[in-house]
Amino acid sequence: MSTDGHREAIVGGDTRLTRSQARDLLFRLADGLVQRGIKPGDGVGVYVGNTPEAVLLNLAVHLLGGRLVYIPPEPGPAELKALVERAEVAGVVVDPEFGTQIDGWHLQDLPGEPEERTPAPEFSTVSYTGGTTGLPKLAVHRPNRDIASDPRASMPPMNLLCNTLITHGSGASTAKAALLSGSKLVLGPSKFDADTFIRLARDEQVTMTVFVPPMMYEVLDHPDCPGPQFSVMVGGSALAPRRLRQAIERWGPVVNQGYGLTEALGITMMPATEIDLDRPDTLRTVGKPHPLMEVETRDGDVWVRGPFVMEGYWGEPPLSETADGWFNTGDMGYFDDDGHLYLNDRSKDVIVTGRTSDNVYSRLLDDFLVTLPGIRQAAAVAQPDEALGEAVHLFLVTDGSDVDVDRIRDSVVAELGELYQPRGVTIVDRLPLTNVGKVDKRKLRALFR
Repeated sequence: MSTDGHREAIVGGDTRLTRSQARDLLFRLADGLVQRGIKPGDGVGVYVGNTPEAVLLNLAVHLLGGRLVYIPPEPGPAELKALVERAEVAGVVVDPEFGTQIDGWHLQDLPGEPEERTPAPEFSTVSYTGGTTGLPKLAVHRPNRDIASDPRASMPPMNLLCNTLITHGSGASTAKAALLSGSKLVLGPSKFDADTFIRLARDEQVTMTVFVPPMMYEVLDHPDCPGPQFSVMVGGSALAPRRLRQAIERWGPVVNQGYGLTEALGITMMPATEIDLDRPDTLRTVGKPHPLMEVETRDGDVWVRGPFVMEGYWGEPPLSETADGWFNTGDMGYFDDDGHLYLNDRSKDVIVTGRTSDNVYSRLLDDFLVTLPGIRQAAAVAQPDEALGEAVHLFLVTDGSDVDVDRIRDSVVAELGELYQPRGVTIVDRLPLTNVGKVDKRKLRALFR
């Protein structure tokens, strides 16, 4: 952290901490963990929301050389219990104001003495990612010593508003970027709210913010959507080209895209300066690979290798032993001749339908649907069908106007072909989101079971 101790470091809720106060609380939280027996290498689960204390708790675990295990809010109690057992932690810190699904040491009771400590040379971070087997999977990341310095440390100080959970990849990276660059970190609520975002952006004079796409859409659709004020980083899920154009027209050429996932935190970047509204292809690409990353497509699947890829899943052999460091992202895509990557869909979201079991890429359908009059958001998912295997079903959020379902079907067929024809359409008030703000297609598919 900067030695400029009187400057504000972290703002969240009713709490405002200067850099000196944050440093003091960091050491007190670390001491509280030591008093509870935490040693280098021990796992510490954290079930916390977006508060200044939680940001510093995460740093305290790393300061002690611990294994920081993010416990997400999405699973139910049984899956959370399985996750904690699988992670083999020495203790869990919980914030009862965030949730009461699991027990542990209360964050509010944790601080001890402000004993200054030398940072441990090694630590790790473990993040939950949903698996297809029903068991929680835990991606392990360690600091990479081959990277000479973190480029975020050279960023100019900003007022940086974090909208995603700090126990999620984008939120954790945002918090680290703010602290390394000497910026003021402004924490949005644990559950995103556009009204609160607009108030914080105004009151805290925010100059940069981080979204996942549904959050950005909600702000763009808000009657009090702010004008040009901040630069934007958006990632975490597919971004509809029409919505990207809308954001640029509203805020200017300041919308940067990043593509990554829990297992591979930084894969590609598409800087705002490379987006050209007169070239639609620049609105669809997720950019070029990070210089330190290798990215390949194999039979349509995106594979990655490099320092931002996880070591492996906890309890399983490392990728270096099983796949020479390569990881299959689960995304399907392709490169153009200039080296830009385009994503078609998540493999688990592809709808396999028709007499010849062809692939319908739900992302292409989602992106097209929001260009139609009256449709604000869209999610295409697979519905079981005896004749077709799977059929295309649409969930649509409208702007309040009447929507002609037959016209939607005709427009889809005209643009994308018969294979993409929706067999069912459901109008909803809003799409379900995960607690990190992504459209929860798994929950939509579960409606058909």
